[in-house]
Amino acid sequence: MEKDKIKLLIKRYEDVYLFATKRISSIMSEQVLDGFSIEQFAILRKLYNRKYIRASELAEELCVNKSAITVKIEKLEAKGFILRQRDKDDRRNIYLSLTEKGQIIYEQGEAKIESFVSKYLEKLDPKDFEAFIDLYEKILSIIQDHKEETNV
Repeated sequence: MEKDKIKLLIKRYEDVYLFATKRISSIMSEQVLDGFSIEQFAILRKLYNRKYIRASELAEELCVNKSAITVKIEKLEAKGFILRQRDKDDRRNIYLSLTEKGQIIYEQGEAKIESFVSKYLEKLDPKDFEAFIDLYEKILSIIQDHKEETNV
């Protein structure tokens, strides 16, 4: 592909991606997640699906640094959504899990997200949406392969 075409496609992607990401995050946080950020809800989702996880593993899976994840965890813990538990065999390890309150909030949020997103998805042809997701999965795979090759 020629260089000018690549530049144009990158510019279009940046414009759409940045606008869509900011707008969706804002709407989701304000209207759907009752003030939770997308990142905080992602933490609840990981804990809901994994039951127990160390903060360092959580940071790696969510692609954020450890100090950033600590701040988010502390906020969720202060609200009573997350519990920290020391490993009985190795006290250096602290595992995170959802409280009952956290599980309820997550399930309610997930139902709201599904309802919210379906309104938009209904306007798309299912084949277009599947192609969109397939493309994002390919991009993710390329990025992961590159990360493994460069050991970043």
